[in-house]
Parts: sequence; C-alpha cells; structure tokens
Amino acid sequence: MNEDQMSQAAPAEASATPSNAARGGQFAVTVVFVSLVAALAAQASAILSLPVWMMFIGWTAFGSGRGNVRAGAVAVGCLLIGYLLGMAGLVGVAHLAPVLGVFALPVVVFLLVVVAMLAQLTLLNSIVGYFLGMTAYFASGLSPDAMAFVSLATAGFIGAAAGWVLIAGPRLVSRSR
Repeated sequence: MNEDQMSQAAPAEASATPSNAARGGQFAVTVVFVSLVAALAAQASAILSLPVWMMFIGWTAFGSGRGNVRAGAVAVGCLLIGYLLGMAGLVGVAHLAPVLGVFALPVVVFLLVVVAMLAQLTLLNSIVGYFLGMTAYFASGLSPDAMAFVSLATAGFIGAAAGWVLIAGPRLVSRSR
C-alpha cells in the first residue's frame, strides 16, 4: 500500500472505531448477562445437591435449538428420553451379558442408536438431545431408577431454563422499551 492509499484508508478505520466500541460494549453486557445466568443456574444446582455439569447438559441440549425456543424444548424432551434410553441400555447390557458376553455392549449400543436415529422421523427429532441424555446418564454413574431420572431431569431443566432466559430475557427487555 502506498502513502496515498494509507491516508485514504485511515479515515475509514477511524470511522469504524466508534461502531466497534459500541459492539464491544454490547459484547461486554452479553458476557456479564450470560455469566450471571450461568452462576445462578450453577448455584441452583448446588443448592439442590446436583452436579453442575448435569445442569450444563440441559443448557447445551436447549442451546442446540439455535435460538428457537420450540426446537430447544424438543431437544430437552429428547434429552429426557435419552436419560431413559441410557438407563434401559444399562439394564439391557446387564441382562444380555450372561448370554452375549463382550458383545452385549455393542448390541445394546447399536439398538440405542437405531432408536435415536429413527426418532428423527417424529416430532421429537433432536439427535443431539438423545445423545446428550444417554451420555449424561452413563457419565453420571447413577443406578437406573426413578431417583436418578429425577436428579438428571431436574438438573437438565435448570440448564434448559438458563438457556431459555438467554433467549427470552433480551426479547422481553426489548419489547418493554
């Protein structure tokens, strides 16, 4: 770039600075808002003696809706079904292991994935939700019982609520202006 081109480019860069500063301020507000929501959701989970990571699974499931509340709700529904599929998988492996030995796990995983994939043909079509649910259940180390489901679902709902606040909060504020 020669001197003339540089002198012509400088005013354009200078005029972009206030816009960048304004966006920086907006970004800072967003960072604080998201961080506050995360902190409150984490504290709610801790108060209920739920692992915080479980809450973030619900948040992630809801967030897989990409800003669409309906798609986020569907993903959370699939998350809940994923918890149940994970529980069924654990029970299935335990029952099939005496017969199938080391093949019990791959057979059960195959069947779980078939169910999750076929669910794509229904209204509950969030593959991310199903896999997050199954993964969260297996990672939890919990027994396959009602209390495990309640714990996972409660943490998932706290996370989903946090995700919803991030979508609905700014919309509600902008409507009230």
